Amino acid sequence: MSQSEKIYEKIPEANEIIEELVDNYPDELWAIRPHMIEVLGVSNKERPKSSKTLASVRPLKGATKALMQINNVNTRYLMELYWSDWNAWSKSQKVAVIFHELLHIDSEVGKTVKHDVEDFRIMVDKLGVDWFNDSALPNLLSNKIEFNLNLRPNLPDGDMELDGGDEILDDIIDELPTSESKDEAEIKDSEENSEGELF
Repeated sequence: MSQSEKIYEKIPEANEIIEELVDNYPDELWAIRPHMIEVLGVSNKERPKSSKTLASVRPLKGATKALMQINNVNTRYLMELYWSDWNAWSKSQKVAVIFHELLHIDSEVGKTVKHDVEDFRIMVDKLGVDWFNDSALPNLLSNKIEFNLNLRPNLPDGDMELDGGDEILDDIIDELPTSESKDEAEIKDSEENSEGELF
């Protein structure tokens, strides 16, 4: 007997949570572009009992990525989970799982970040090791958590000052057609170097 193929449906509530999380945690989620992420729920089956993975996020690749680009769809990452789980989770669990998955997204589009412990240190530090099963798990949207920004994943080694989002501005500037003169390029380089290495 062959296994049935997964059937997916969009989870609009999850996408709303992503936008709210990015608004509430701009320093922690500095690399996230909400419009590039689509959250899909498997609707025709439950998560296998042997699987401890509550959700996963992966970049689009190959033909799927090409198809999206051809059709001017900005989605670059798919987050997958099971509707049966989603419907059973509390709001706090939903928000924390989404936050966790967003931490996997790299600043370089199309890449992901591995756990820095069996989870992410930034979450374990404030929420504990077994945060998902904690009945007192705070809702990250209604209870602002002061995360230790030095524990963010995807930071270069060594000391650096917290960045105010200049890398996003630089991405936008790089995409604009310009005829930047040599002097302007040198000024830009000296400004970047005086602020520390950008992400």
